Amino acid sequence: MTDLMALAEKGADHIVRHCGNLRADERALIVCDNHTRTLGELLLKAAQSRTGSTRLLEIEDLGMHGVEPPQVVADAMHDADVIYGITIRSMAHTQARGKACRNGSRYLSLADYTLELMGSEAVMVDYRVGAAKAKRVSDAFTDGTRVHVTTEAGTDIKLDIAGRIGNCCPGFVEGPGELGSPPDIEANVSPVETASTGIVVVDGSLPVPGFGLLSEPVIFHVADGGIVDFEGPASVIDPLKALFESFGTDKVYILAECGVGLNEKAELTGSMLTDEGALGTMHFGFGSNSTVGGTNDVAFHLDAVFRDASLKVDDQPILEKGKLII
Repeated sequence: MTDLMALAEKGADHIVRHCGNLRADERALIVCDNHTRTLGELLLKAAQSRTGSTRLLEIEDLGMHGVEPPQVVADAMHDADVIYGITIRSMAHTQARGKACRNGSRYLSLADYTLELMGSEAVMVDYRVGAAKAKRVSDAFTDGTRVHVTTEAGTDIKLDIAGRIGNCCPGFVEGPGELGSPPDIEANVSPVETASTGIVVVDGSLPVPGFGLLSEPVIFHVADGGIVDFEGPASVIDPLKALFESFGTDKVYILAECGVGLNEKAELTGSMLTDEGALGTMHFGFGSNSTVGGTNDVAFHLDAVFRDASLKVDDQPILEKGKLII
């Protein structure tokens, strides 16, 4: 067995036991796709060491984050106690995931995983250590009404979060209906969909296949809640515009999520869960948020990660140039 595979096996066991808190009397479901079968089998092996009720389902690549899985998978999710969604595209923002969690299932979103990531330090952290930080930030979102985000790179945007509930996402799940995304430790909130206005300079990553880490910044101009223009190198902007336009609805342009990364071991890699969770970064998600506290329902979710942000909720500083100060 190679060192890489041995580390990935340890990571799979950590995800099943520590992040999923799978118990002997529970039903485990692992959903992989045609790219992640090996990873799904590692999780299956780890789950089988904990419970006698396990199932692995393989699906085709869904094509984009937020696209609904086949009905047979949605039905299986509804009946499971713990779901490990290790597909290339995230199912976290799908109605299938939302319905399963409302039924009491715990869901670990493990999108865009590799063997290297599964065995990495970022995955193998003690997630309970970071939980208090995530709770403080999510509570600030819940208690707040306005968000102002700036960076020295040029981001300057204001969001309305009045009446919205902050989401604490510490990377593990232990209670009915909880959602986690290790190694992503974060807190986020769904802004009012018609009110975000300003400029976002994305100098970290667009963590979807075909984009990843950015060598040059991309600028999103946002007004009345959604993107109204893009700026940046044509090699990025042209396919990015084509991606948004391919869905044929203005809902994909809505600024749907404001998130703060809190994992001290995670670094920007171009992969969704390391980038969103990396301490010192923030991300804005565009598209779907109806399953995480918003009202925008669309089969699309794209995150834009940027570095060294300063964040205020009302007049309370939360981040200062990427450093958590709350």
